[in-house]
Amino acid sequence: MINNYDKEFNKVSKLESSKWTSLKKLNGWKHYEVININKRINQIELFAVCEKENRVIVNIDDLQNKQIWIRGWQDITT
Repeated sequence: MINNYDKEFNKVSKLESSKWTSLKKLNGWKHYEVININKRINQIELFAVCEKENRVIVNIDDLQNKQIWIRGWQDITT
């Protein structure tokens, strides 16, 4: 279920240059920033903040799943 915060702030139009924290490390990193949005195929390209060459492509629906991603850079210990 999508709450009002997600409806307001997780719109594709507001994703450009937004910051995200992955709850699991992806390629050794957790903090990412949006670099490219492909609305046609509903995919977002993100780069790791500490290693800009390290990029991942995720589905927009996955980015809105709070069990996978959290908006902003959060300190998550695992």
